[in-house]
Amino acid sequence: MKKFYDRAQEMAQLKELQRQSYSDYTRFVVLTGRRRVGKTSLVYRFLQENTSTPGLYFFVGRKTEAMLVESFAEEMQTKLGEYIPNSVRSFRELFRMILEVAKRRPFTLFIDEFQEFDNVNPGIFSDIQELLDAYKKETHLCLIVSGSIFRLMEKIFKDENQPLFGRDDATIRLMPFSTDTIKEILHDYKPNYTEEDLLALWTITGGVARYIELLMNNGCTSLKKMMRYVCSGGDSFFVDEGRKILIQEFGKQYGTYFSILGQIARGEVTQAQIEGTLGMQSLGGQLKILEERYGIIRKKRPIGAGENSQTVRYEIQDNFFRFWFRYIQRYSSLIELQNMPALEEIMLADYPSFSGIALEHWFRAQLIESHRYQRIGGWWLGKDSCKNQKGNNDEMEIDIVAETLDGEIEVFEVKRNPEKYHETRLREKVEHMQKHLFKGKTIALKGLSMRDM
Repeated sequence: MKKFYDRAQEMAQLKELQRQSYSDYTRFVVLTGRRRVGKTSLVYRFLQENTSTPGLYFFVGRKTEAMLVESFAEEMQTKLGEYIPNSVRSFRELFRMILEVAKRRPFTLFIDEFQEFDNVNPGIFSDIQELLDAYKKETHLCLIVSGSIFRLMEKIFKDENQPLFGRDDATIRLMPFSTDTIKEILHDYKPNYTEEDLLALWTITGGVARYIELLMNNGCTSLKKMMRYVCSGGDSFFVDEGRKILIQEFGKQYGTYFSILGQIARGEVTQAQIEGTLGMQSLGGQLKILEERYGIIRKKRPIGAGENSQTVRYEIQDNFFRFWFRYIQRYSSLIELQNMPALEEIMLADYPSFSGIALEHWFRAQLIESHRYQRIGGWWLGKDSCKNQKGNNDEMEIDIVAETLDGEIEVFEVKRNPEKYHETRLREKVEHMQKHLFKGKTIALKGLSMRDM
């Protein structure tokens, strides 16, 4: 994707922080976000748009400290025209020189994959802390750092025992593209796209920049072409992507986490169901880590339920990981046999059911992006809690319940096919909900389908 999409708010934040750095004193900015979301591309673009002062780019690869310093020194000499003696072999020495230069001239330094310093020399974090404390108020450096391993970036900046805890001036979290931006991108590549094309792009990528870029640049603008690309072979980017990212995050414990996520992706949504299927007990700790430390899953409670409510379901938040566990991890034996046509057939057959879940997430995202609501959730009662008029156990569930800033209540039923929406049935569910919640309120009902995307 040659065109640069969205990110206006984050770009404005970076420009303001850079202005403060140059006019006042050094600012330390942490850029976070899931892998492939576009952190590096954002800063590249930012540096390109601000050519009045130099911008340095340091990439922390898995090399020796001396080799990294050599490449960083070359970048300094090229961009700043500053002489760096060959005797400078440690990052501490180089960073001190950077700050000395920043006393007399403003510039921006972007350090990518910052967490990798932990593998190079963990003492570098203490060096940065000590030197920043000493030089910050008398220098004009806009220091931006980012990293793709969330667990390590959280540890570096959020752990009270770490030297850089509390040292950053701002944290910018980069999110996947909004629904409007996804539509803009697909329109640029396929002006006559269909709702099915749009839903497929959302279902597979969840708005993650790199995944969209791969599909668009390879001409995959329809459901069948996207699925064919995902199943292009055992070395397909998408086949290996989930495992690579998550093993980096989870480390040696990835097996248990993979099992839990696999069950959630298949529809096992309560702790009891997951434990029963896996034959394991006391998985609450692992579920908590997946939710609070990694942000991969989230708890769902019926709207209006308290924090201590035991009516809890779990879902995978990230569309791509939901897709990856549903198909790639689950059918890994087919991939090992290089039977990609069989995998593609399974995915296409299951897609109408699976994409219905993604469609609901699409509309939730649109409601959130509208900034019209103070609460958005779902509502349900367990099968043992209610019976329908025919006397059969029937789980009462409403896809989306939203409360506007003015306190108005809106409920939405989401169906791929608009003909399957029945207002009478939704009204029955709303009447049942009002026995427990929003009593006496006038509630607006609406069906949402692919036509409304």
